[in-house]
Amino acid sequence: MAARVVRSKGPKSAMTKATYRKKALPHLLKDFQGHCAYCLDPDEFRHPSQSQVDHFDCNVRGRKRNLYKNLMLACAACNLSKHDKPVKNPLDKEQRLLNCTEENEFLTDIVETSNGQWEAGTKAGAYHLEVIGLREDCHRKKRQARRGVVQQVINLCSTALQYQHVDPAGLNAQIMATVVALVEHLDNFPPLVTNKGVLTAREFLKKAGIDVDGIMQRYGRAKSAKPAV
Repeated sequence: MAARVVRSKGPKSAMTKATYRKKALPHLLKDFQGHCAYCLDPDEFRHPSQSQVDHFDCNVRGRKRNLYKNLMLACAACNLSKHDKPVKNPLDKEQRLLNCTEENEFLTDIVETSNGQWEAGTKAGAYHLEVIGLREDCHRKKRQARRGVVQQVINLCSTALQYQHVDPAGLNAQIMATVVALVEHLDNFPPLVTNKGVLTAREFLKKAGIDVDGIMQRYGRAKSAKPAV
């Protein structure tokens, strides 16, 4: 089975406990294209200090512990959740962590449902998801929002092609339905900081002259704006 992530040879010189992060991180960021090995979040979603170097097998000792092949790029959340969990469950050898530099865990071990949740297809997948906490809402809601936006874009493009010369009103309705979906997804993101203070996405759109309440009432279910924090 082909690996999901192709690992380079990494640093040319040996790494120690004191030097492994500094030496390995630039190579890991390139090999993993900035994505956390576990939750797949891109590095632009986190502060540079939160791109961490995880020891895949934390129980390895000696020189082998800091070999490049034992190091993974991880966000802080996944690294803290995984911590010192064993690669294999001592009570069930079929339960193990999945190494994306040796296999593609999303072919059979883990699948994504329509609501953004990751479900296990194997015992290994179940152990991997549980140990790293990849089913928590902090991960699932981001995946759900991403999937929802993608589906709305697909629907909008399909409708645009279908109604290009036939039903401009239908196209307008589909566009506005997409706007509704995007606004609902934006409700889950942090508010905007502006020269008028901290504003939710809805408040910001209203100040830009967009009748958010009217759009939501006509093309989607009404939803009260969340107060700024």
